[in-house]
Amino acid sequence: MLTRRRSVALSFAVLSLAALSLAAAVVAGIVEWTGVAVFMLLAGACLAAVRPGFSRLRRTLAWGVVVILTAALATNQVPWVHNVLVLDGVYVSASSADFTLYWDYDKAFAGILLYLVCVQPQANPPWGRAVVATGAIAIVTTVVTLATATAVGYMAWDPKWPAILGVWIPSNLLLTCVSEETVFRGILQRHLGRSLSGRVPAPAFVALIVCAAAFGVAHIAGGMTYVLLATLAGIGYGAAYYVTGRVEAGIVVHFLLNLSHLILFTYPFAPGGP
Repeated sequence: MLTRRRSVALSFAVLSLAALSLAAAVVAGIVEWTGVAVFMLLAGACLAAVRPGFSRLRRTLAWGVVVILTAALATNQVPWVHNVLVLDGVYVSASSADFTLYWDYDKAFAGILLYLVCVQPQANPPWGRAVVATGAIAIVTTVVTLATATAVGYMAWDPKWPAILGVWIPSNLLLTCVSEETVFRGILQRHLGRSLSGRVPAPAFVALIVCAAAFGVAHIAGGMTYVLLATLAGIGYGAAYYVTGRVEAGIVVHFLLNLSHLILFTYPFAPGGP
């Protein structure tokens, strides 16, 4: 009971911070009032989608709205949200291709909202075992994915301590890892596994593979090599969720792989890599 109260208190605190950030974004001109209405619609749809008292039809319709709005926000298709250009064509090192970074407020807000509302409650595994499992999966996923990327010429060994680290860490953690793992593991993998239960052997494993493939396809803009690498990484992220039942495990593995890529290899890729 105490754990649940703490969870509710934490969610309330984070939602309060999200509301304050939205107010600040309006004042700064990042989000227009119509954009606020879109975020509020998404919040209402999330709450309706997980409300057990609603009929199945209402919850299905709410999930439809969640999917549509999340896809639009994640791909920057909502015109009333103006994302901030943080880095424009910088070179992380002399051996890397140029790198541009936007602070995608729409993607970050949607991801955090989905995490707080649509993937709770989660499993409560023995934390010691979950930490060990997550660490082991992070090591294997990082080594296999980055070694494969190097072998196919997508990147090269390039250890460094980049000057962009201070802006890159919060951006990658919130905009990329939290948002993507919430959607692909916390929502898609979990719900697909449940829907396949009793229909196919090892439904949770099938859901892991399908969602990893979907994660790869979502990176099609980077080319087929990137799709294959993202699928490989997605298997590791999905495995972390599969073993622990926690989205946070996938987030940790995802972030550690990305951080290792930035610090140890050409970033975002070697010139001519894709």
